[in-house]
Amino acid sequence: MPQTQSSVAISGNDERWFLVNASPDLAQQIERTPGLQPRPNSRRNTPIAGVLLTNADLDHGLGLLLLRQQETPLVVYATDETRAALDWIDMVLKRFCGVEWRPVSRDFNSLSKSIAFRAISLPKSIALQFRDQSSNASALIAPPVGNLSDELHDAVKTSDAVLFDGTFWKDDELLAFRPGAARAREMNHLPIADGSLDLLRHSPAHRKIYTHINNTNPILMPGSRERAQVERAGIEIACDGIEIAL
Repeated sequence: MPQTQSSVAISGNDERWFLVNASPDLAQQIERTPGLQPRPNSRRNTPIAGVLLTNADLDHGLGLLLLRQQETPLVVYATDETRAALDWIDMVLKRFCGVEWRPVSRDFNSLSKSIAFRAISLPKSIALQFRDQSSNASALIAPPVGNLSDELHDAVKTSDAVLFDGTFWKDDELLAFRPGAARAREMNHLPIADGSLDLLRHSPAHRKIYTHINNTNPILMPGSRERAQVERAGIEIACDGIEIAL
C-alpha cells in the first residue's frame, strides 16, 4: 500500500492544528485530511497554526515551502541547530509569508489553550512529548531516534501513546540494496530488531506505533516474519490517515 512521508497533525479542539514535521508530501496529506484544509471564513485561511520540527532533514522540512501562501508568518518551533540548517528555507519564505521562529524547551510550555509540549534532546534531533492540559494524557512523537537516552526512556514509560522511529528493521538493511550504503545508526535511526522493539514491547502506553518507515523495511509487508514480531509485541504499524485519541 502506498504511503506518504512521515508527518503528524495534532490538535486539542479540531480548530487549530500543529504539524510535527512538514513532509514533501504535505499537499497530498492536506488534500486527504478535511480538518487541515483552508477555511473561507478564517482570517488566516488555514487551520494550521504552526509546525514543530524534530530536525533539519529534508523529508521533515521541505513541506514548509508548501505553506508559503498563507496570510500571516508561518510559526515554526525548532532548535537553534535546526533553524541554522534551514536558513535557505528561511530566505525563500521571506519573499512570501515569512517565518516566525520559536524556540523549544525541555520544560513543558503551552502550545495552545489545551496542549503543552516539551522537547527531548537526542543526537542530531529531538523528540516531542505533548500533554493534554485537561486530562494530563500525553503522547510522545519520536520519528528520528539515534539512541535511547534516559530521558527518552522515561518519556516512553510515561506516555499514553508513543509514535516511534521505525525507519529500519536492522542496522545493515540498506546494504542489501546498495553496496557501501550507510548503516541505520549512522543515519541517526535506531533499528527495530536490536534497538527499540524490546523498549516498546514493555511500554505501558495504550497505543504504540512505528512511524517514519523506510520502504526497505519488511514490517511494511503483510505476512512477513518481521511484521508478525512487531504485532505480537502489541505495536502498530503506521499508515496514512491513522488517528489517535487521548
